[in-house]
Amino acid sequence: MKKIKIEEKDKWMKFIMNEARYELFDDCNGGLCVDAGCNIGDFAMNHGDRFDKYVCYDVLEENVNECIKNTKNLGVEIEVHKLAVWSESDTSINVMAYEPWDTKDLQHFGNSGNIGCIEHTSIKGDGWKPENVIDLTRTISIDSIIEKYGTINLLKVDVECSEYEFLLGKDLSKVNYIVGECHPISPEKQKELIDWISNTHEFVGVLEKGSLGPFKLKGL
Repeated sequence: MKKIKIEEKDKWMKFIMNEARYELFDDCNGGLCVDAGCNIGDFAMNHGDRFDKYVCYDVLEENVNECIKNTKNLGVEIEVHKLAVWSESDTSINVMAYEPWDTKDLQHFGNSGNIGCIEHTSIKGDGWKPENVIDLTRTISIDSIIEKYGTINLLKVDVECSEYEFLLGKDLSKVNYIVGECHPISPEKQKELIDWISNTHEFVGVLEKGSLGPFKLKGL
C-alpha cells in the first residue's frame, strides 16, 4: 500500500476552513449533525454550538486524529470515527489517494481532502485508482447511523463519490436536512441521486455544479 500525509497542515487548515462552507437553512440548528467526510473537523469548527452533537466520519487516520484534536474544546459533544459511509455496514473496502491529472503526485496540497473509496478516473486521467490504495477501512450505512442515534437534524456529506453508495435507495425520512457535494461520476448518476433525495426532501436555493442541496425534509 502507498502512504500519504497531510501536506502543509497550517496552510490546509486555513484553506479548508474557508473553502468547505455550505449553505444552511436558518432554522437548521440543534439536534444531531452527522458529518460524513469530516476531514480535520472544519465543519464542526465553523459551526460550533449551532448543533447539540456532532458524529463525524472519515477514512484517513490522520484526518481522524486531527479532527479529534481540533474539536476537543468546542464545548459540544463530538464523536469521531474512522469509518467509510457506505451502502452497508461492517464490510472492508479500499481507501485510495487521489491522483491529479497533471503532476500525478499523490503528495499534493489538499491530498487529505480528496481521499476516496470509489474507483473512478476522469477523461483527463485524474481520480481514484486501484494502484493508489493507502488503507483498508470498515464501513457504516445510513441505516446503522439512524438506528444508533435516531433522527439526524443535518447530514453533511462530502465523501468523494461515495455519496451514491451511501444515499441511493436509502430511507432518508429520519434526516431533516441534507447538504454537501455531489461528485461528477456521470450526469445520469447525479440526476439519479438528486431525484432519489427529492422523493422525501425539497430543494431550496440555487443548484450549483457539484453541490448536494441544501435539502429540507418535506413537511418539516
